[in-house]
Amino acid sequence: MKKSLLSLVALLGLTAGAMAQAPSFDVPKEQKNIRKSSTTYVLKDKTLTPSRRAESYSAWYNFTGAYEENELLGQTLSGFVSFIQPDTNLCMVYADGTKSKVGFHILGTSFDPKDSAFLGKNEVLTRFNPYTVDSLAFTQFYIRLVDQVNVGGNMVDVVDTVYIQYYDITGIKVGGYTLQSNPGVAYSYATPAVDKLSYKSLINSAAIKTDTLLLTKAYADSLILENGTPKSFIGRGIQIPVDLKTKSTNGADGTTNLFAFSVMYKPMIKAALGDTGLAYNGSTWTKKYNMYGVRLGSLDGHDQSITSKNKINNMFVTNFQVRYGQTLFGFLKSYLPGTVFGNTIFFPSFLHITTPNLSNKNIVAGLSGVQVYPNPVASNSAADVVFDLTAPSAVKAVVTDLNGRVVSTSASVNCIAGQNSVSVSTAGLSKGIYMVTVESNLGRMSSKLTVN
Repeated sequence: MKKSLLSLVALLGLTAGAMAQAPSFDVPKEQKNIRKSSTTYVLKDKTLTPSRRAESYSAWYNFTGAYEENELLGQTLSGFVSFIQPDTNLCMVYADGTKSKVGFHILGTSFDPKDSAFLGKNEVLTRFNPYTVDSLAFTQFYIRLVDQVNVGGNMVDVVDTVYIQYYDITGIKVGGYTLQSNPGVAYSYATPAVDKLSYKSLINSAAIKTDTLLLTKAYADSLILENGTPKSFIGRGIQIPVDLKTKSTNGADGTTNLFAFSVMYKPMIKAALGDTGLAYNGSTWTKKYNMYGVRLGSLDGHDQSITSKNKINNMFVTNFQVRYGQTLFGFLKSYLPGTVFGNTIFFPSFLHITTPNLSNKNIVAGLSGVQVYPNPVASNSAADVVFDLTAPSAVKAVVTDLNGRVVSTSASVNCIAGQNSVSVSTAGLSKGIYMVTVESNLGRMSSKLTVN
């Protein structure tokens, strides 16, 4: 459905408000002319070293690719470069002569591995699967038009800066909105904490880690010119070791293991109000500036409507009006989720994560060897969950769907040290894949259950 008139509801503490009109997001054709180099930069010359323990599961997660395959049925999002500026000073001049401000100050994405869009491409986690973010990767475009600047009578090399901030649920706010055309349904999204963002520095104090990238000439990508006019951009991948653990997933709230990151660019040479960053119509540049952007994706007329708080993957941006103490939508303040645009925008980033409890090996002292028999199991029957304990404990088995919703819970059973089993019912369960989690005071462990 087209997001035209929206109204906001309060979900998990977000202040309610009214959105009169959804913002449009029309991608200029000039910014769609991109390609990617095979070169990948690795921050600080570090390589990805995820956990390789036998009982662990590690993989790359790319929500955009999974979403295209599982939600859009093979449709491909339109890729384009979106430039970032800390102030709304720089403008782009397009081929038809129109002039537009470079408006986004911050770009980022909220990540949730419980999303069923990953089914078939990656393991779908539940709220009981804690994980570590090993590494982040995305495509960057660093257009370097100025290499040196005069400082105090001396020419010095220009070094631009990118800040990447990371958030767990302690710094993430989950909210939602309703459509006037469908007032009974709330659509969810997540962004970094609004009240922790400094409008002056654009740094969010709720971040649990901040990486600083110093951009020199070695990081520069190629801007392809034809008769002095930009024609295309070559982006290069960047891979950044992260090594951050999500918060505990023991609670019933399906948002506790959310993760997010944001990207913000600060050039050494600041633009003056009204200056031109790039001119696609052959205009003469009075000054030249270095520019930084990332690859985004969108699909005209497509809405990503997130109806569950148990799976929230959305991009977010800050709108240019924020820099002057103004906002496009006062109740959203600094962060605008990509799901509220007329055509949803995505940040096709990659996260490598490791989770320690997708196998049947001993990962928590005292509990090991969780297996389900029979598996697959028929609907409206029962399955035995077998496991080993190193000490006596009360145990129950919780069955959840791939969105982390509890669909069945066994009675609590007092078990002995050694091998034990509890029975779980599949009554009323539809065909599909579920997770069975054995819970005890010695720990918890999960295993897959397929219902036929």
